[in-house]
Amino acid sequence: MVAQMRLLVKMRFAMVMQLLIAFMLLTACSSALKSSSEEQTDIGPLPDIRVALNAYGLPVRFFQADAETKCGSQIIGYRFVVWLNDDTVAVGFNVSPNCRQSPDRQVDGLARILVFNSSGVLKAKRDLPYLADGNGELVAQGEARPGPGGTLLFRIESVNLDSEGRNQSRSGVRLLDANLKDVVELDEFLEQTTFVKNALVFGKGSALSGSLTYSVLDGSPPAEIQKWTLNWPVGTRDTKFGEHGFAFVSCTQELRPGKYTSANMIYAGANIRCALNSQGEDKSVWSFPLKDGENMAIVGLLGDGGVAGQARDGHTAAGRLMICRKAGISETLPWLPPQFDGTVDSATRDLSRYASFATNDAHPCNVLVKILGSACDEGGYGRWFVFDRKSQTPIVNREFPKNGRAALSPNGLHYASFESNEVRIYSLPALK
Repeated sequence: MVAQMRLLVKMRFAMVMQLLIAFMLLTACSSALKSSSEEQTDIGPLPDIRVALNAYGLPVRFFQADAETKCGSQIIGYRFVVWLNDDTVAVGFNVSPNCRQSPDRQVDGLARILVFNSSGVLKAKRDLPYLADGNGELVAQGEARPGPGGTLLFRIESVNLDSEGRNQSRSGVRLLDANLKDVVELDEFLEQTTFVKNALVFGKGSALSGSLTYSVLDGSPPAEIQKWTLNWPVGTRDTKFGEHGFAFVSCTQELRPGKYTSANMIYAGANIRCALNSQGEDKSVWSFPLKDGENMAIVGLLGDGGVAGQARDGHTAAGRLMICRKAGISETLPWLPPQFDGTVDSATRDLSRYASFATNDAHPCNVLVKILGSACDEGGYGRWFVFDRKSQTPIVNREFPKNGRAALSPNGLHYASFESNEVRIYSLPALK
């Protein structure tokens, strides 16, 4: 596991440097995009429910802009809001300190999780101890997300000392039901969850030494429903799994005039040609070529066989959100204004509605946060967008604090936010 984590850190570092270079080139060429002169008008409902969380133990300074910045890269903290089903939302935060009280005293982590129904009534509460102190190592911030079978996935990424006093990384997941009772704890590295059912994808092996084996687990408690042994082709940029298939983006680069070559190394300034590739259980494969110069971050595999992705060519921060299908068929979806940088943060299973927290301040910190989960100054604001696939304009577009969290309900009829010491629940119009 230690070797795997070290490899992961190296791969992530390489990815960070590649994307950071591209990001800085983008911002150098389009500094006008980060201007605050392009105002956005707030659109969307007022909250139906507001629950003050100070009475539930939320630390007083939790939402101050500098609450995590001093020690956030060495101490693991949690802040999240997650829908477990259409009527149940979980909110989590660390009640333990974000910094050591003294240099020689480690922080003992304690996360508090509260579960409310959509009317704001508390249904369950639990405190989870966790290893918070990185012992001087860089740590990723705590994470929680929807798990399979309506569970809460509480991700474990920690650093502890072995018998010889050396730092040793640990990675795993803990699944809790809607009453916050334990379902299972799995001490394996979580690659990702699937888009439709939030099934767990665990990977073993090394791309440097040969093939990798991926297991897909669904249900509560989770059971293996699919297993893949793969050797990604040279030039693979992004990979995503569904319950019964997978997709990947492959790219070639123009290393000599007019000659495009597959390579795992990304060469700055080289022209690229990429394609989205999808394979199902029956081994059938289809490919969708992207425009010259475009790369794609895969959002997920849909239940109807389509693959959603965010294509970017470097000319706009937002890129374009699209669904690709067999036979070269594609659909471009309503998406962010061009100057905003964001990803699909939560969505309905069929992508009829989806949401994104996005910023236009063009700060490289945003890239590092998304890739490493590392701490950055979360002061200031971005914007929270909710889209309906049948409307060309967002149904929600409002200012939102960077240190807040928000999520769309599974049926797309509500969204919840964790901000300004409150959990808030909003009703959205019926789907068209």
